[in-house]
Amino acid sequence: MNELSKLKGVKGIYRDEKLKVLAELEKIPAQSSTIYDPRKDQQFKGDNITVALIDTGIDASHESLEKRVIVFKDFVNNQTTAYDDNGHGTHCASIIAGEGEQRGVAPGANLIGIKVMDRDGECYLSDALKALDWCIENKDRYDIKVISLSVGGEYPSDGTSLLDEACNRMVDQGLIMVVAAGNSGPDAGSIVIPGDSERVITVGAIDSGGLVFDRSSRGPAPNGSIKPDLVALGVDVISALANSENDYSSMSGTSMAVPFVVGSSAVLLEANPNLNPSSVKRILLKTADDLGEAGPDNTYGYGALNLTAALENLEIKSDILAKPKLESIQLNKPNATVGEPLMIEAHASGDIESIRSEILGPDRTLEIPMDDFDENNIYSARWETSFWTPGDYQIQIDMQGKFGELEQKTVPFRLDPKV
Repeated sequence: MNELSKLKGVKGIYRDEKLKVLAELEKIPAQSSTIYDPRKDQQFKGDNITVALIDTGIDASHESLEKRVIVFKDFVNNQTTAYDDNGHGTHCASIIAGEGEQRGVAPGANLIGIKVMDRDGECYLSDALKALDWCIENKDRYDIKVISLSVGGEYPSDGTSLLDEACNRMVDQGLIMVVAAGNSGPDAGSIVIPGDSERVITVGAIDSGGLVFDRSSRGPAPNGSIKPDLVALGVDVISALANSENDYSSMSGTSMAVPFVVGSSAVLLEANPNLNPSSVKRILLKTADDLGEAGPDNTYGYGALNLTAALENLEIKSDILAKPKLESIQLNKPNATVGEPLMIEAHASGDIESIRSEILGPDRTLEIPMDDFDENNIYSARWETSFWTPGDYQIQIDMQGKFGELEQKTVPFRLDPKV
């Protein structure tokens, strides 16, 4: 195995670990519910926004879903007609886009059912990777905007999963990626893959009283970042019962919380089609109702999903939704002689995760982290130019926002030889 990992072209060797649906699968007969959730009437219904649901399938014959499924892809049994031999996917699908008695958050959205989980609600990591690849390959064909993934690993993440990388890549491709935190709580550091992915929206579960679901996984992620990003209803959630035509049941778990955020994302996209994944993430997190200790924490994230507040702030274009901005770059001199240090300053504002400078030269590059030592929104770095080749350089500044925003600016610089 070690010899194989050293071969040219081999990035690494990863265990094809088991994934499972993240829900309590006991199906309880539906009763009248007092749960408050965003499935109440909204001005927007996610009309014509396409959501890909990677799950156990969808029972498209259920009364709440018979008009919502536009495409079905089966990686398990290669069937062409939509079905669900487990029930988990149908339950999630109806929370997203169900119509009728128990409407979904976005009843106007289109659903693509991608079945990778078997009748036991399990699959391998490689199966999930195939489904994500399919989403990228068909993104433009079906105008996919959001991916719902209520499945995850069986154990807390160590931060090295290929699934994490793949989910981040979905976001880079312009797709909103919503995943479950996992049901491995209540211990700290219990987030499962791909919930620790940096650019996804990771969702934990709460009950109707705002208390965290005991098994909802807690952060931090292996890299120390706060996870989950937010929480949503995930306890005793009533939704469509697969293979029943018109019955409903309740399930619990972070699986049930994910589709609330997925449906809310579709609604926001209908309200403003120009939103990108980082904008949707920023809006949902910044308008969430703070729970637990003040500010973001590793139990509730930024707080409980509040779609009404997100829409209201979207309409009035509130300052809290403004994305971080890289204002300007300043050098202490436009050119220097080899051996003279260069001071680099970047003026930036907003919710910033990190800023780094990159020296791009004729024969090598150098990355230098930047710090805001005085907390005045001015980030600085020092480049020691000794032993560098004289010539024309580019000083590149890369800014990353807390919600995945990326911005880049460059300025020219000349390094002259010693006289």
